[in-house]
Amino acid sequence: MNEGRIWLYVRPTVGIPLFFIAFVLAALAVHASILNNTTWFAAYWQGAAPVAKTASVTPTVAPAAS
Repeated sequence: MNEGRIWLYVRPTVGIPLFFIAFVLAALAVHASILNNTTWFAAYWQGAAPVAKTASVTPTVAPAAS
């Protein structure tokens, strides 16, 4: 495993928290970009649901059997 050699140069007590912090920052950046670039996500968090349209039903009569 080539990636395992990184711990020869970086202590796990330093590398693991740095990896975790980088992961959290990336996740926050993704969520912030979703909030800033969409209109529906913030409305979803505020509880604003779109009003459902009522379907118009027209009664139809089946043809008589012959």
